Amino acid sequence: MYHPLSRRELLRGTAGIAIALPFLEGMLPRRASATVAQRGPVRLIWIHTESGMWMPRYKPTHLGRSFDLPYILEPLAPFRSELTVLTGLRHENAFKRNPQTGRHVQDAMCHLTGTDLSSTPGVAVRNGISIDQLAAETLGEKTRLPVLNLSLERQGTLSYTAGGTPLPTLWDPRAVFGQLFSDDSPEAKRQAEERFARNRSVLDAVRESTLTLNKKLGVGDRQKLDEYLTHVREVERRLQAAQVWATKPTVLPPKGTKEPGVVSERDRTAHARLLLDMLVLALQTDQTRLATMRLGFMSCQYPDIGCPDGYHSYTHHDFKVEKQEAMARVDRHRIAHLAYFLEKLRSIREGEHNLLHNVLIHYGAGMGRDHEATDLANLLIGQGGGAIKTGQHIDYKGQPLANLYVQMVQLAGGSLKRFADSTGPLEGI
Repeated sequence: MYHPLSRRELLRGTAGIAIALPFLEGMLPRRASATVAQRGPVRLIWIHTESGMWMPRYKPTHLGRSFDLPYILEPLAPFRSELTVLTGLRHENAFKRNPQTGRHVQDAMCHLTGTDLSSTPGVAVRNGISIDQLAAETLGEKTRLPVLNLSLERQGTLSYTAGGTPLPTLWDPRAVFGQLFSDDSPEAKRQAEERFARNRSVLDAVRESTLTLNKKLGVGDRQKLDEYLTHVREVERRLQAAQVWATKPTVLPPKGTKEPGVVSERDRTAHARLLLDMLVLALQTDQTRLATMRLGFMSCQYPDIGCPDGYHSYTHHDFKVEKQEAMARVDRHRIAHLAYFLEKLRSIREGEHNLLHNVLIHYGAGMGRDHEATDLANLLIGQGGGAIKTGQHIDYKGQPLANLYVQMVQLAGGSLKRFADSTGPLEGI
C-alpha cells in the first residue's frame, strides 16, 4: 500500500545527525499525480520596480499571442512562453490623494495593500494589510518562513500587517542565507525558545491590559481596539506555528552551494543578483512559498550602464530624449535581473517540469507613466503549475490590479475571495 512521505521526514545518519528534507514529490498522495504531484506547490512572488516604467518602450503594440517584445522587454525573449503582459489594470484606490504623502510614497507603500491611506476617519495616514501577509494567513504555515521579504535597500518594504505597520526586510544576502540555513545546535534552539517565551509574555501582558481598558472606552475606540486585538491574535497564531517549525531540523543547502560573500551596496547589479540567488534557494528548498522583493528605488544609480543620475530624475524627463532613453535603459536593466532569476528557476527540475513552471511572479509598479494609477506596467511570469494560459498580452481596460492578486492567491490554494478594491479573481489567464 502506498504511503506518502511525511513533510517531517528526516534523513538520519549513523552519527545521530538528522537533516530535514525539502519538498519532495513523494510527500504528495498518489491520487494527486495527475495534478498537484506533477507540479508541486505553487509559489507566489511579488517584485516591485519603483517609479513606474517608460511605457512607450515597454508596452507591446499587439494583443494576444502575437504580441511584440519592445526594447525594455527584450531580455525576456527566452521566456516568452512563460510570460503574460497585463495592461489596462488600475490601482485607483491606492492612489487617492493623501496630503501627508505623495505619489512616490504611495507607489511602494500601497503596491501590495491597495489601500486608500485616508480612508480611516481621524487618522491622517493608515495603511492596510499587504497581499503577501494576507496569503500567509492560510498558506504561510506550510513552510518554515511564512513570507520572505527582500529589498535592495535597508528601509524598503512592500509588506504591511493588518494594522498597517511596515514589516522589516532582509537586504544582506548573507543574512538571508543565515536565515535559510540557520544554526541547528542545542544552544541555538535554547536561544530560540527564550525568544518565544519573551514574545508569549508580551502577548499575555497585552491581552490582560486590554481587558481592563476595554471597559473604559467608547464604541469607536472599542472597534479600533478590537482591530488591534485581531492583529495580536494573528501574531500569536504565527508565533505558535513558528515554534513548531523551530523544533524541526533545518534544511541543508543544495550540494555545491556556497555562502555569499560581502557585496558592495554600490554595486546594485551584484547585490540584486545575490539576493535573487538567495530567493531561488528559499524556493528550491521549499522554505517559503511567498516572497516579496523591492528591486528598484527612486534613488537608484546605474553608472555601469551609462545612467549615473538617480532614477527619479529620469522620470521627470521634461521631454528630453536623453532622459527618456536613460529611463528606458534602467528599466531594461532591471528586466535583465528578472531574466537572470527566471533562468535560475528554469534550471531546477521539479516533478515533470521545472521550478519556473510552478511559480507565479508578479513584476510591476503601482505608478504609471505620468505618476498616476493608470496604464501600469504589470507582468505575470510562470504557469502556476499549468493553471494559467501564458504567452499572451491582455488589455484589461481598467479592471483593478487587486483582481490579479486575488487570482494569484487562489491559484496557490488560498481561499481569498476579495482584497482591497477587487471585484473578484482576474479572468482570462
